[in-house]
Amino acid sequence: MTDSPIRTLTRRRVLPAGENGSLWETRPSCGIFGFRGMRLRFMVEDPSEILFPTDCGLSLLSALNDDHAPGLKGVNALDLGAGSGLYSVALLAAGAERVTALDINPASVAQTGANVMANGLDGTRLTCVISLLEEYTPETPFDLVITNPPHLPYDPSYATGNGLEAALVARRGGRAVYDSIVERMDTLLAPGGTLLMAHSSLADIPRTVAELTARGYESETLEIFEMDIPLLAYAEHKETMLTLLKKQRAAGRAEFDGSRFTVHALMFRRPGGATGR
Repeated sequence: MTDSPIRTLTRRRVLPAGENGSLWETRPSCGIFGFRGMRLRFMVEDPSEILFPTDCGLSLLSALNDDHAPGLKGVNALDLGAGSGLYSVALLAAGAERVTALDINPASVAQTGANVMANGLDGTRLTCVISLLEEYTPETPFDLVITNPPHLPYDPSYATGNGLEAALVARRGGRAVYDSIVERMDTLLAPGGTLLMAHSSLADIPRTVAELTARGYESETLEIFEMDIPLLAYAEHKETMLTLLKKQRAAGRAEFDGSRFTVHALMFRRPGGATGR
C-alpha cells in the first residue's frame, strides 16, 4: 500500500437531513456509484435478507475516492462482513489481485458474486466464505482488510435473526463486531498491512482507536461524514433504540445529536514490513 501524506485537517462532509441514500445516484434496491473514474452498478435482489448499502457503508468508498487515499491495485484483500459485495466490487474494479468476501449470511455469497459479474469483473479473483469472524483463519494474512461493522445496539424487542439484523445490529451496545475485529486483526492482517474501516460514532470510536494504537497500529481519519441514524428499518422500535443509544452516550460510549451521527472513514496501519506493490 502507498503511504498517504499527513493531513492537518480532516474533511467533514454533512449529508442532508432526511435524504436517505444521498451518496447514491439511485436507490433503494439498485444504485450506481462512481469510484476512481469508474461507474459501478450495484443491486440487491432480496432486501429482506441483505441490506442495500446505506450511506454509512458507502461513506468509506467516498473517502477512498480522495487523491490522498491508499492504493488498491495488486492487493490481496479481505472484505469483512461483505453483505451484498459493495467493497468487493469496488476493490476488484480498482485492481485488487484477490478479494475474499467473508460474511455469516449465506445470501451474501450469491449476491456478492452477482454484483461482481454484473460489473464485468473477473469472478476468479473473488473467494466467498461463510463463517463467523471468530472462527475464520486465512491461509495467509491479507495486505488489506476493509469493513463496515454493524453498529446499532441489540434489544430483544426488535431482534429478527435475519440478514438485516446481522448487517445493522450487534450486541455489547453495538460493539461486538468492532471488538472481534480488534482481537483478530493481527491474525487477519500482514505486517505493514492496512485496515480500512467505516466506524460509527454510535459505537465508541475512541475505544477502537485506543485499542489498536496500543497494539502498535498507526491511525488516520480520512474523512468524517455526518448523516441520519439509520432507523428506517426499525421505525416501530425507534424510541427503544434511541433510549439505548442515549444510555450509551451518557456512559461516554456514543456520540450523536438528535437523529444525527457521524461515520469516520478510518485507516490503520499495522507495524512491520511494507506490503506495497
